[in-house]
Amino acid sequence: MWNFNLLAATRTVEATMPFMLYRLAVCLGVAFAFLFAALAGAGTFIAFASFSAKPGGIANFGAVAGMGALAFFLYRYQASLFFNIKAGHLALLAELARGEKLPQGKQLIELAKQKASQRFPNPADFFEINEAVQQVLHALPAKHCPHLGQIANKNLANILGELAGRFAQTGGQALLALSFVAKEAKPWESARTGLVLHLRHFDLLSKNRLYLLAFEFLGLFIAYVAMLYPVDSAVSLLPVDVGVWRTVFALIFAWSLKSAFLEPIATTALAELYFNLAKKEGGGTDAELGELESCSEAFRKIEEKVV
Repeated sequence: MWNFNLLAATRTVEATMPFMLYRLAVCLGVAFAFLFAALAGAGTFIAFASFSAKPGGIANFGAVAGMGALAFFLYRYQASLFFNIKAGHLALLAELARGEKLPQGKQLIELAKQKASQRFPNPADFFEINEAVQQVLHALPAKHCPHLGQIANKNLANILGELAGRFAQTGGQALLALSFVAKEAKPWESARTGLVLHLRHFDLLSKNRLYLLAFEFLGLFIAYVAMLYPVDSAVSLLPVDVGVWRTVFALIFAWSLKSAFLEPIATTALAELYFNLAKKEGGGTDAELGELESCSEAFRKIEEKVV
């Protein structure tokens, strides 16, 4: 079974509810941006193809192009757009882990932003560490999942290894919470400590992440079903039939709810495991550090940043 307390994690998130509502506003804003990007892209492509016999046929390509352009913009400027909701949440987790009493209302949001900025004066550093941690986590399953090595078909083994790596990456935010708990250490040093703990307790942390991922996607499915009705009502007002895009829009808004509430709960639950392990155990041995270096070039980058 699992080793986390989902109810306790939910209570922790409830203690930061003003910040969660702020996070929800950002996530819903992104969802509406994707909606308008799809509609704008479809409308633009229809306008350019108006001379053809079936201008509506190119609308789908326009919608995909519009959403793709927005996705690139969000990724390009993620440090400016998402630093506060990602790093701010981890900063509040660290405050609660230290037993600090949190303010209420808008003051809580300002505290989260302040603590995040104090730890990462340059928001780009947070995402740089996050990317390096994810690269290391992605590389670990290939060497620590014995079943992958027993698969005779190399193509199948590579596909399953890639899926396992993608799955492992999803736990990166919980690991980064250690950067806010150990304020005396450099963020890169805290990331290294978290990766050592992950290597040392690979089976335990991977198993619990799998349970939490199931929790997130079960919630995503429920949110998706719940969003179908309001989306259907909204698209019925449009002058054209949007077809399969109704399901896409419902999924986008359901994903925003998952990002706003379910992911913070799962991150909190997994972060508590990292906190408990870090309290009981010391730094990594030369053998553990060497193993991580052999697994991923990204860990060598982390080592260089620590020095």
